[in-house]
Parts: sequence; C-alpha cells; structure tokens
Amino acid sequence: MEAARARPTSFPAAALTPLAPLLADRPIAPENIVIDAKTGISGAGRGGGSGFGYAESNENLIPYGLLRHVHMPEIESTIARISGGSAAGLVFTPHLVPMTRGILATIYARGRATTEQCLNAARRFYEGRAFVRVTDKPPQTKWATGSNLAFVSYAADPERNLVIAMGVVDNLGKGAAGQAVQNANLMCGLPETAGLDGAPVWP
Repeated sequence: MEAARARPTSFPAAALTPLAPLLADRPIAPENIVIDAKTGISGAGRGGGSGFGYAESNENLIPYGLLRHVHMPEIESTIARISGGSAAGLVFTPHLVPMTRGILATIYARGRATTEQCLNAARRFYEGRAFVRVTDKPPQTKWATGSNLAFVSYAADPERNLVIAMGVVDNLGKGAAGQAVQNANLMCGLPETAGLDGAPVWP
C-alpha cells in the first residue's frame, strides 16, 4: 500500500468489497456477474446540467450509465485480477435514488456455496480489517452514513446455483474521502484508523 497511487472509487468499493472474498476463495464463477447498485444523489456528481438535481431526483428512481458506466473497466479488471479468471459477461447498472448519500450494491453470481460458506469466506478474508463488517443480515445504507465502514452480507441457494452478495458504503466516506485518508495513513506510516474511527452518524 505504501507505494500505491490510486484507490477504488465509490461503486467499485461497494461492489468489490463483498465480491473479493468469493472471488479469492472461488465459491462463485467470475463470469456473468450482475451488479445492481443504488446510490444517493451525491453519488452522481454536482454538474449543473446533469439532470440529477433535487427536483429531478425527488420521488424518482433513475438508472444511468447503462452498459458503459465509467467504473466498469475498474470493476472488470479487479474481478479478473482477484479471481485469476475472466469477468466476461459482467453487467453493472447503477441507479440514482432519492437519498443524500450511501451506496447499496446487490450482486448476483453463479455458485454452489451456501450462505454460511460465503459469510465464513468473508470473515476469514477480512479478519483484522478495521473498516469491514460482515453481517448475517442484509445491510442498510444508514449503517454506514458518515463513516469509513463497509458492510457486507450474503444469501445463497446452492440448489439454484445462485449467490447474492451485498455491499454498503457511504459514497462520500469509504467510497471517497474516508478511503483516501485511510490510504494516506498507510502510505505515510500512520495508524490506518487515524481520523477515521468515529461512529456512523445515524439517525
């Protein structure tokens, strides 16, 4: 990390955090993964002509960046690197939802693992990690609001060859500034949690 010069962005942080343990352990296939992600208004930028302001977003749900979202290459390359396979057939569709901040990524993959096997893979993978929480309940965006935490969970049905992975981050925290501070801490030889160990702001 000390030599790194880049960090995952918001959607990749939400999607790859729950995927990484399963890709490394290989209870899921890296091909044909479907990522359905929801982000708050702050996740779509602040450009005046974006069409993503309050008036457009309130009481509304907007898919955007279909097929060629700017984060697709980052997600594809990371899936391939962690799994040692191919991310062929990856589908990533983000949606803007009428909330201020937060990302929930719900991910569908093929695999014969059970829910407990997925949870255990994540617990092993993230053991000792300061900012990742593995939960047996589906995560909610408010759990991470104002924090550098990432929450992951899973639901799996081996008979249907189906694994559902879920990830939640605050797009302005773990998905942006919080993660940048975390990485700067590591690069500068500081405690990883310096300035970041405050509790989430909820309600």
